[in-house]
Amino acid sequence: MKTLYFTIAIMLFAAFQVNAQRQTEIKNSEVKGIYPTLSDFKANKLTIPTDKLHDGDKINLKQFFISPEIISIEQDKETVYYKDSIFAIQLVNGENYRFINRTPCLIADTSYLFIYTNKTIKTEYKTSGPRRIAKEVRVTYYYFSVGNHKPVLMLNLANLRKYVLTDSLVHKIVCDKYTTDEMLYKVNPQTGRFEINETMISVFNKK
Repeated sequence: MKTLYFTIAIMLFAAFQVNAQRQTEIKNSEVKGIYPTLSDFKANKLTIPTDKLHDGDKINLKQFFISPEIISIEQDKETVYYKDSIFAIQLVNGENYRFINRTPCLIADTSYLFIYTNKTIKTEYKTSGPRRIAKEVRVTYYYFSVGNHKPVLMLNLANLRKYVLTDSLVHKIVCDKYTTDEMLYKVNPQTGRFEINETMISVFNKK
């Protein structure tokens, strides 16, 4: 009986988490293929595990309860990919997503830092007199990676200073220009690239 209560509690907690912070799920039919490795991604060498031309062919992301697996079925042959072992997936619209803590995040810019975004909806609560009012708020989380792109970190000044701005001159130029975390999230509307990436490219080209 205790085990049953514990299982129910876990399910309710998971449901609350999904409600408190949720995003529009990627449909299985939207997935075109998989980049197993970083080198595959850089070479645009896409693995297409199913042609979806046979009855039952599909790619199943299993996003519900944040499953660790992606399952591909091609002519009744099942192949399992683990989200923390592949580099990214590509959708039929050309967008690429990398799984960060099993959550698909858009690969938004790769011109210097690899920058990832996760747009979601968060439920915030406030008390007004005797009532507790719920309000849905759209939020975007920003991440980045560099070098071998294995560690993925929150995009903020503290992490940039620690992991990227190791050169004292580059550190000064970037930190003089970007004084808040929010400034790192700005995108140049003309190029579609993050301004921090354009700054980094400019600084290193001058060195």
